[in-house]
Amino acid sequence: MSLLTCRELIRTELTGNELTWITAQQSDRLVSIEPLVQALTNVVFLLTLANNKKIIFKRLNLSARDISDRKCEFKVDNLATLAGLTPKVIACCTRYKLQEYFVGKELSCFPVNKELINLLALQLKKIHQLPALHAQPQRLSLTLKQLKQRIKLDIDEAHFSVMLKRAIALDKGSARNVLCHGDLSLNNLLINDWQQVMILDWEYATLACPAYDLASCMCINRLDNLQQESLIAAYHHLHNADILISLSALRRECRLYFSVFSYLNALWEKCFLVNEISQAEDKTSGA
Repeated sequence: MSLLTCRELIRTELTGNELTWITAQQSDRLVSIEPLVQALTNVVFLLTLANNKKIIFKRLNLSARDISDRKCEFKVDNLATLAGLTPKVIACCTRYKLQEYFVGKELSCFPVNKELINLLALQLKKIHQLPALHAQPQRLSLTLKQLKQRIKLDIDEAHFSVMLKRAIALDKGSARNVLCHGDLSLNNLLINDWQQVMILDWEYATLACPAYDLASCMCINRLDNLQQESLIAAYHHLHNADILISLSALRRECRLYFSVFSYLNALWEKCFLVNEISQAEDKTSGA
């Protein structure tokens, strides 16, 4: 998951150009604007309109995803919308996105128990049943290289080399025949009073294999060993009639992916530290 640059963190009010774009996409008068502080990759606002309807506006982080990535994201959004898995996108361009608002609680509000693990497995199954279209193919090795370029702090070169070789092997060995969400945080899953679940933030959707999404989900949500085993087993059980890989093989594959995602997360934390240092330097120079 990418983090905002310092300049983007500062600009948390809508600009004139953004207000003009929003007005052009829908005719209702804008009544209130509320920044949503939990968003990390993009700056997100909850907009309330004159008819009391609420919609989501996203200022997209151009440094996190390039234009081709965004085009893929919008196509995947449409796939997920047609399947009833995500709120409808009202309008989008390379810089902004306007989306319907879904009233529900984040799954992060609930304890990580057997029920929640089974719900996570079910959402992964629904995602993986979507057509394997539009998303970029798995490229963990490229992500590692890009992160290394962004980090100005020293890193363990030997460890990086080991993880890069593992990422290259996983990239080459991936079937890339499954549409994966790539960022299935509990914060990106909303559930309402009628037990309807919506999946948010498809910008890291990837053509990979089930283990990619399982490992990413386990890493992002910091599941412990028992919870990880439960998720893999629940997912495999849901696919018991059609999955071609054995449970033991899926576990081994998930462990390999999990090691790479854990390392990626550690590098993201270093990127965040670099941003904090840069922000402090900017404040010092401006004083």
